[in-house]
Amino acid sequence: MSKYLVYVLLVVGGTFASLQASINARLAKSVGFVESVFISFTVGTMVLAAAVLLKNGNGLKHIFEVPPVFLTGGMLGACFVFIITYSVHVTGVASALATAIGVQLLAGLLIDKYNPMNVIKLNVHWYNVLGVLFIILGIILVTRGR
Repeated sequence: MSKYLVYVLLVVGGTFASLQASINARLAKSVGFVESVFISFTVGTMVLAAAVLLKNGNGLKHIFEVPPVFLTGGMLGACFVFIITYSVHVTGVASALATAIGVQLLAGLLIDKYNPMNVIKLNVHWYNVLGVLFIILGIILVTRGR
């Protein structure tokens, strides 16, 4: 897959994340915070189950061969979605996402540099750090007065 198509997918994914935050926050008003995250992940699990079945699901046979830490992604994702869903009611969608994205970028630079999960190790340059500092400035501006 080309790098350009990956960036298009990231734009779509970012849009989905914003929509998900507001949809889950609205759902939480009707059913509760934890319940809304549960419903969100249940629906997502059903969609992914269909995708795995369409793909034959051969990769699932290796689930017991991976280190347990690699199975914690779903737990971390559920916690993240709960925190965003809860935060939207207090800060609004833009402030909640801006703060989370800023922290994700800072953590992402550290993960890229030190590669703790042995995925890909990248150099971190001064302009990468400057970019994160600009994002932090953006967070301050977006969250001001909210």
